[in-house]
Amino acid sequence: EYKHFWMLKRGSHDNNHLQNSFNKFGIDSFKFNVIEECEESLLVNKENHYIDYFKSNNQSFGYNMAIVNDFRRNCFNDEVKKKLSSHNLIKNGNFKKYSLINIETSEEHIFETLVDGATYLINNGFAKGKPRNVRMSISNCLRGIRLNNGCPNGSIRKTCYKHKFKIIN
Repeated sequence: EYKHFWMLKRGSHDNNHLQNSFNKFGIDSFKFNVIEECEESLLVNKENHYIDYFKSNNQSFGYNMAIVNDFRRNCFNDEVKKKLSSHNLIKNGNFKKYSLINIETSEEHIFETLVDGATYLINNGFAKGKPRNVRMSISNCLRGIRLNNGCPNGSIRKTCYKHKFKIIN
């Protein structure tokens, strides 16, 4: 509770839906209540049960962005991942779209989210890593992040999973 209110008061909560509502309606419109006390070993199951029961990960009913996993981290659904991906592309890279061009066939695919690009690469056999790692690799390539490859200053990737890439504004 304290951490949520602290971040909301500072205007820095990572849940934009909650932050915008807090800004609009004020602190007096929000309360955090304990619904049920349980053993710590049951906490994740109980939390996910109540998120599902109250449908609080649906913006029409609540402010949860995701369910939680055993490490108490959010497990975002694909819709949330795509929204975050689009937001982060613009925020971190100053662009809205990017393309991946197959090196062998010159076939070009345009994407608006890292999720879509990573899904394409994985589903078509170009990448075998976890989706999160593939998204991170695409993001690093698009932003010109240098690789630590033994060169004195590293180098910037020219290709990503057998594809050239370019930013489209």
